[in-house]
Amino acid sequence: MAVKHIDIEGYCDSLYTELSDMKNRLMGLKGQIEGMKGNSRTVLTPHVRHLEELIQSIDWKLEIFAKSCPVDWSKFGLKSEPTVSVPTTDRDMPAAGYGGG
Repeated sequence: MAVKHIDIEGYCDSLYTELSDMKNRLMGLKGQIEGMKGNSRTVLTPHVRHLEELIQSIDWKLEIFAKSCPVDWSKFGLKSEPTVSVPTTDRDMPAAGYGGG
């Protein structure tokens, strides 16, 4: 995926547009599966539930962003803190060679 350079004032609009596009593509996939016939539909039908869950999750996020993103960003300032609020220690880091799991 290509990285888009957005300004802070356009962040919410860009995020809302991207999520809406994802939702529309997922709904399109769901519709294609539901329109299939025969063995292809039988194989892919179990995936419809997962697509519906993704669509619902995106809907939930869209609702949150629609309510929480400010209309006017000027009151928030454009600088962020240069430091973290919770200091890290060496013990927070995994051992060398640790691959997870």
